[in-house]
Amino acid sequence: MQATVAILILVGFESVTAMGGEAKNPKRNVPIAVITSLLVQGAFCYLFEYFAANYFLNSGYTMQNASGSAAPIGDMMVVVGNAILGPGNGRIFMLAEAFTVFLAIIGTTLSCINTGARVTYAMGKDQELPDSMGMLHSRNLTPHRAIWTLAAISAIIGCISVSNVFGDAAALQDSVVKAIPQGFWSSFGYLSHDRMAALPNSLLTMTLASNFGTFLLYALSCIICIVAYHKHPLFKPVRHLIIPIFGLLANVVCMAFYLIGPFMGYGTKMEPLFAMGIALVWGIYGAIYFLRSNKVSGRTTIVQAHQRPAGVAG
Repeated sequence: MQATVAILILVGFESVTAMGGEAKNPKRNVPIAVITSLLVQGAFCYLFEYFAANYFLNSGYTMQNASGSAAPIGDMMVVVGNAILGPGNGRIFMLAEAFTVFLAIIGTTLSCINTGARVTYAMGKDQELPDSMGMLHSRNLTPHRAIWTLAAISAIIGCISVSNVFGDAAALQDSVVKAIPQGFWSSFGYLSHDRMAALPNSLLTMTLASNFGTFLLYALSCIICIVAYHKHPLFKPVRHLIIPIFGLLANVVCMAFYLIGPFMGYGTKMEPLFAMGIALVWGIYGAIYFLRSNKVSGRTTIVQAHQRPAGVAG
């Protein structure tokens, strides 16, 4: 379960390729950007965060304290702030850290929309989506309709994701809920312990649903790499066969865990199944839209391999 969530740390490195049409010397710079993103995200940020968070737990702040807190990361920042800046300054340090997280979320959202808008624009140009998605702004030459559409969808998904962040196993004890400062922001999203425990964790559900599509995308990319370089003059066994096979297997295992994990008692049960249901409904809708649009436009759904006449060299 942790692997299916932790993939979020690495998601986005492939988004660099969407900007290839606007990059200088893309054949050189795009591969460098992809590898650099992987190294920075995986080898540095994740390892530092992993060890820092685990080594922070001690006799003064145990795992039980963290599990019983509504904001364990905030508690950690308060402790660190008091130790570094002096007693009483931990809250200031925590608020400063929260503000940087707020800025990071905005930057990540803009980056995702920037990439998604260009992919959506390309699909609109290819008539895989409505023609309006393939239009550019008359003055700014930006895919403005795709940007606004994705912004609206992102806002809706964001609201759904935070609707019940303490659901299922993350349900807070009633004493913790009562200890939360009463106000406008705490007037919704908090139910009794039993009611929250009976509902799926909305944030985890949407995370798993999003990541399922990511695993599927990465798996298909590995398959395409194998097929595209089969009998290609530049084919290299390690780069174009062995590595893609390992990548394909890793993504298939993560996707299989969505179904196997709940029945084997690993992690939570509701969220993976709900996530698979969301992905299934979205996939069925996409398939129906694809088939109907091809039928209306008269395009071929399955492209047949071109047969060369006998005696003609390839």
